[in-house]
Amino acid sequence: MLALAGSLLAGPITSTTSAAAGDLGGATLRVVTADGDLLVEVPLAAGETWTLAWLHSVAGTPVSDTFAWRAGTMWLTEHRTRHLDIAGLGHTPGRGELRDDGEGGFWIVGIDEPLVDGVHRFIIGTANAPTTLHHAGRTYDLSASHPGVRARIEVTEP
Repeated sequence: MLALAGSLLAGPITSTTSAAAGDLGGATLRVVTADGDLLVEVPLAAGETWTLAWLHSVAGTPVSDTFAWRAGTMWLTEHRTRHLDIAGLGHTPGRGELRDDGEGGFWIVGIDEPLVDGVHRFIIGTANAPTTLHHAGRTYDLSASHPGVRARIEVTEP
């Protein structure tokens, strides 16, 4: 489950992508702490998705949420977990389609829920419950540099 490809990176990251400049539309995916520290800043091509993955701090099970940027709005599109019965996790009928993920867990697809204010707020996990961001084949280890810190994922456009 959550076998996400990419290399582990720590610290602030600014990256470029191999996508043609015309595909980018000027959007930028950013992870920023509540104190304003920029942890990740990468160009975002139209139609790209990214995944925030972590270990649930109580159950110790992997969890991930996948997001997309469409027409100026950030959307939660998918959710994966091994257990639907731990605090804060589960499936609400009518909110996506619940599927078996083929690895002993659950996969909710087609959630397509716009995020309030276009921002996803979260707390970066510690080394015992690490949080990573996966985008365009790369993995950004947020816990390596800012464990236990409040942060947000946002997309900016010029």
